[in-house]
Amino acid sequence: MRSPFLRIALLALTACDAPGPLKADRDAEDLFGPSEDNVVVVDAVLIVEAPLPYVDLRRTLAPGRAYSAETTALSGARVTIREGESSYVYTPDPAVAGRYQPPPAAPSVQPSTAYELSVEVPEKPIVRASTTTPPRMRISEFVLLDDDLEELKALRLFSEVGDAVYEIPENQLEFAIGALEVRVQMGGAPASFQFAFDNLEAASPLLFDSDLIDEDDYDLERSGTSRPLRLHDGALYLPWDGIQYAGRQRIRLFAVDRNWFDLVRTDNVDAERDAGEAGQGFQRPLFHVENGIGLFGSASVDSVGLFVRRKGSPPCSGCSCWGCGDRSSWSGVLDIESGKGRVRYERDVGTGAACDLSYEVRDAMVLETCASCSFAWKFELGELTVYEDAGACGEAEDLEGLELRFGQGVTPIADDSGATRYELYEEAGGFWGAVDRGWSLLLSSAGTTQWFFGFGE
Repeated sequence: MRSPFLRIALLALTACDAPGPLKADRDAEDLFGPSEDNVVVVDAVLIVEAPLPYVDLRRTLAPGRAYSAETTALSGARVTIREGESSYVYTPDPAVAGRYQPPPAAPSVQPSTAYELSVEVPEKPIVRASTTTPPRMRISEFVLLDDDLEELKALRLFSEVGDAVYEIPENQLEFAIGALEVRVQMGGAPASFQFAFDNLEAASPLLFDSDLIDEDDYDLERSGTSRPLRLHDGALYLPWDGIQYAGRQRIRLFAVDRNWFDLVRTDNVDAERDAGEAGQGFQRPLFHVENGIGLFGSASVDSVGLFVRRKGSPPCSGCSCWGCGDRSSWSGVLDIESGKGRVRYERDVGTGAACDLSYEVRDAMVLETCASCSFAWKFELGELTVYEDAGACGEAEDLEGLELRFGQGVTPIADDSGATRYELYEEAGGFWGAVDRGWSLLLSSAGTTQWFFGFGE
């Protein structure tokens, strides 16, 4: 299991190999000089009582060099995790370049236990890191407090009612009314805690109004993390400011080790120089990785769930509060003679929010790498045309330059229209696979042959 906010915690890592300037007027050279080109980057987090994790390895690139996942993925490494007298030798994951997978018989991660990682790369010093996992952690109570911090009511836990936590009256709350507190049982003290917030809806509205925000143009992520937190008398306040959208909220509490905590608290990539933010005094993040950078850390985790509606709104349940349904699809057409075409995205979330846009196909080229395909092409998404943006386009508007590799499979699929459609294949991480709900067909008319393909509802 990978932390949902590890990507945020590792901003300091991607800063060294991502294109473009860093935020807050920081240049990449502020954190990583030319001497740190080709440094091994480690990404692995052990979760107590979960299986041993994948280990992702890549190399840094010097500032200014173009980044790609293929060129930075680290292959050919010997990866081992040791616990006491036991050693677990990892093998390359055939589906993802630079990812290494644990042996099938490896036991689950134990609490309060030391684990050591070694990465051997030809002609490089051995990369080493270690973590001591936190003790087991369990949320024993989840309560709503009034303004005087007196308990108003107890909310139900997953361990009591399962996914019914999102529906039962006790867990239906108005936004920012009272204070939320989780009470924890734990056999020791981790380095710190963090909450991870996930809104489980696709189209619910913001929970607040602001003269500074036009909700039609507001595209806040439906997930996020809290700052590092300390436990006080066995309890933690759950900040409302991590909950942005109405509906079901799944909130995970991570008790984290020193490696995780030090990386988060010293990540100064987004810190403003004059704002006194945590991490700004560090020239570079604390990685705790010998002969490399990155994170080899550990955590214990437990979750709570609730349903939040706008302040003053009557009780409601599920998407009936704001509308139901979220249907989206991608489709494309490519003239196989000229290589010209377009790729289109359409979405309707059932609330009036919708999206309709397309990209020009550019740099189209025939491929011969898909053994399961009758033919395959690669191309980039070019100039964007937006036909309708009613608050549902999101990241679909930011894909110009994305390279795609699709092919038509040899297996026909059911089609009531009378045309013969085939499976659609896509290359990801160097491997071709059938696209879920994908389709492909060729149609000829007026002396031209066009390839139609798509996926989604």
